[in-house]
Amino acid sequence: MNHFIEWMPIWFINLLLSVLVGGLIGLEQESYHKNKEQKHIGGIRTFSLISMLGFSTQYFIKNTTFLTAVFISFVCLITAEYIYEAIYYKRKGITTEIAGMLAFIAGIMLASGYAVEAFTVSIFITLILSVKQHLHEFIHKYIGEEDIIAVVKFLIVTVVLYSILPNKSYTSLLINPKSIWLMVVLISSISFVAYFTVKIFGTNKGIMVTAFLGGLISSTAVTLAFSKRSKEKPAISESLSYGIILASIIMFLRQLIIVLILYPRLSEHFAVFAISLFIVGVVIIVVGLGKKEKGVEVQFSNPYELSSALMFGFFYALVLVLSRIANNNFGSAGVYVLGFISGAADVDPITISMSQLSKHSSIPIDVALTTIMIASITNTVFKGILSSIFGTKKLYINVWKAFSILSVVGTIFILYIHFS
Repeated sequence: MNHFIEWMPIWFINLLLSVLVGGLIGLEQESYHKNKEQKHIGGIRTFSLISMLGFSTQYFIKNTTFLTAVFISFVCLITAEYIYEAIYYKRKGITTEIAGMLAFIAGIMLASGYAVEAFTVSIFITLILSVKQHLHEFIHKYIGEEDIIAVVKFLIVTVVLYSILPNKSYTSLLINPKSIWLMVVLISSISFVAYFTVKIFGTNKGIMVTAFLGGLISSTAVTLAFSKRSKEKPAISESLSYGIILASIIMFLRQLIIVLILYPRLSEHFAVFAISLFIVGVVIIVVGLGKKEKGVEVQFSNPYELSSALMFGFFYALVLVLSRIANNNFGSAGVYVLGFISGAADVDPITISMSQLSKHSSIPIDVALTTIMIASITNTVFKGILSSIFGTKKLYINVWKAFSILSVVGTIFILYIHFS
């Protein structure tokens, strides 16, 4: 067998490989259109020939002009085929035609010595084509038109801004516009993953599931929604209170993920705080949780909404500037006060700012760590105030019991870091 393979010329082996590259795509197309009556460009034979055409033109002719002419002719051919089928068979979509062009290019890649890359392209094409139906159903079910528009606008602005924003620091405060926008992209992307998860699982799977998923996006939004719901349906106030507690302790894990991405060394210290408070919260929930209730609808805005992203960028830049000013003029005490104030509104900007500043040695790591902890506790207390304003007495008493324990444990950590 080995002697037989050695006897075969290399061009013949590569030609057989080109048949496999195209045939893999064609096999999927053959399978997909087997039970469908609509016309299509071809199956396993056609795609094998397409990749062979690309391979042969590149491997044997070795003339760029001729290769270009053949490719243009091939594109014209499948374009004419598509127009004919669109007119007479009312066929829509050009996925198969694009796959045909890529099969031709894969043949060229194989002839140029990129065998692994050619087969990789072929496998990816086959994979994308095979999940077509499932992908369409998934998008129609979970992704709305407004989500697509928001993502596209965000990506366009990101590409434009990233290309024009200068990558250098300005003033003695070392403000880097490009770095600020990258942080906006990071947080928006983390929030979008959580937002998309909520879209998939929905908010009708039960209070605790809604609280868990919602806490990944905004524990404040969950607190407001659950508190208002408790006045509409006082009988489930207790379950709603534990939902608020769960969403709030998920916030600590979200902060940990952000710190881990930005400055792993800082995350080693913050992990003890975040995980400890999370465990304490879980124990409180397990001990006190009663019967299961239906989910509560919580409205979340798409994190890729341009207005939300720009607002976060502004808030983050402001916190970053104020952090440097506070540290330069008032030392660590000024930074702690800033963490206390900004934490009431949102923990993400101060978490990012402290991670970045400590990473670049602008602020000592223990000051950064303490400030993030202070912001976390402040935000927790602020959510307790919201539950008192918008929720029933039963709800906010339960919430305050848990938040008091979390605040005490958090304060112990803060004092230990500060005085150690």
